[in-house]
Amino acid sequence: MGAEMGITADATSNGGTWRVRIRSSAGDVLGAGILLGSETVLTCAHVIPDDGLPVPATEVLVELVEVHEAQPVPARVADGCWVPQRSDGCGDVALLRLSRPQPAEHAAPLYRLPPVLGRPVWMGGFPKGLDNGHYLRAKTAGRVGPRAEWVGLDPKSPRDVVRKGFSGAGVEDEATRHVIGMVVSRYDDPVDVPSAERLSVSYMIPVETIVRHLPVVHRWVRGDPGVDRPLVSPLTTGVQDIGFAQRLAVWLRREPLTGRAGITDVETVVIEDDDHARYEALSRAITLADRELSGGGPDEAVSAAPHGTVPPLGSVDLAIDVTKRTDTEVALRVADRMDLRSPGDTSPLSRVRANAVPLTIVAVGVDRARDPEALVGFMKLLADRGSRLLLVFRDPHSSGLRLAERLFRPEAARIDAWLDELAGRVALAADREHETAERGARRSSLADAEDATALRINLTRLRSDPELRSHRIVAKLAAFEHSVRAVAERAEETLRVIDAQQPAVQELKWQLVSYTAMLGTKAESERAELIPLHRAAVRLLAEVPCDLPEARRAVDRFVAAVHTPPEGEAP
Repeated sequence: MGAEMGITADATSNGGTWRVRIRSSAGDVLGAGILLGSETVLTCAHVIPDDGLPVPATEVLVELVEVHEAQPVPARVADGCWVPQRSDGCGDVALLRLSRPQPAEHAAPLYRLPPVLGRPVWMGGFPKGLDNGHYLRAKTAGRVGPRAEWVGLDPKSPRDVVRKGFSGAGVEDEATRHVIGMVVSRYDDPVDVPSAERLSVSYMIPVETIVRHLPVVHRWVRGDPGVDRPLVSPLTTGVQDIGFAQRLAVWLRREPLTGRAGITDVETVVIEDDDHARYEALSRAITLADRELSGGGPDEAVSAAPHGTVPPLGSVDLAIDVTKRTDTEVALRVADRMDLRSPGDTSPLSRVRANAVPLTIVAVGVDRARDPEALVGFMKLLADRGSRLLLVFRDPHSSGLRLAERLFRPEAARIDAWLDELAGRVALAADREHETAERGARRSSLADAEDATALRINLTRLRSDPELRSHRIVAKLAAFEHSVRAVAERAEETLRVIDAQQPAVQELKWQLVSYTAMLGTKAESERAELIPLHRAAVRLLAEVPCDLPEARRAVDRFVAAVHTPPEGEAP
């Protein structure tokens, strides 16, 4: 819409009166913002000019671009509401306090909405030459950045990528018109990448992450939190059941199964009432995975956690304690979390049936629900609508658990087809790995890095796995698929690096050869000093891939030594 037609913010009819333009005192456009309440504006910290102080005291001008005859309002960073971008990429949010209040009816409807893959959104900013505003469309593209604080936005067209002047702009969900995040940055491939392959991506900070950094924003946010209060961990104790915590993190780290018709990604676990260590591991994983509760900072709970026990930020969309709840009550919680709509019948179950539900959901106490078998049936509906499910039972002998294991058992033919596909992909990965070896590439320095031989062995084990006809095989196959992809990508990256380095390596080799010829003119004592430098350079240039910076330094050291006259001799 905006990218194709150049619609200005002043001309739009969407009612987004919360949109603000932020200018410097000299009138230059700095970026965008979101009006919250009557006297607060949310924006990116980097939009505000750096004046060298720990918290900028620079006054800026805020303009409500969609409010007729609204006058610019001076504003400064509010006390305690400055979170600059850290070295790990987290943060970059700020609140401005207006010098005079504005009508509260113009404020934004911030909403907690999981930024699931492929959700259409749009945003309006103020790029150079379009000071009155410009609109872009995109689709949410999943977690990115350090501990995944940011969410990617795939542009609808190459022209729909944000640029300077969009930072701080609200990101609206196209279906509901709720503001679900804020534009923060963009990425562009280097100019040497062919234009047909060049990637440009925009990024946003979701509302829940903003609330984590600026808790005061909570008062302007609608929508239920993603984690039921009984499941929140205080994160004050260590991990007692490390193995279970690692198992949870592996499952949450996995990508959704796409293109696997008829195969659902459902994990069932049993945590008995007296197993406090396992329950705390579950609660801890849920809390660390939630954007609003964890936030991705250098928290002690993250930095001190045992290896492999911290799940990706944002990897749980909804964690529900279903104890004593009906399937209708759980359906309402799911429908409200995604803000699902349905034509005609607006019952919770109809809202779920009428929509895709690509959420990662943890349901705790399934066998303690009002009607466990009815709830398991609803969980099957969620899985069929695209959800990944972790179902937690309290009794290993419950009828609900037995029903779940039957309902989610994949068809044997689909598992066999998946195994055959994986066998083909293992063969391709082996070919690429063999090609790297033929070109002289050294093996990965990672001690735990799998190779094609290990993949073949593990594939044979999977074909004879005793759980081959159980729903549990899905998790094993998905983990194996990830390993196959990692081996193939590592080989592809090695080949790409080798090709890219070839001209520079050849140039250094020619330089080394030309200066090596000068060794014959040197005295024996000089050659004795130069030969170790020569050998070091030869060794580094022979490595595949080559450590180019180190090889260049080694060649330079040899060249400099060749030019250096013997001690006591005039230059």
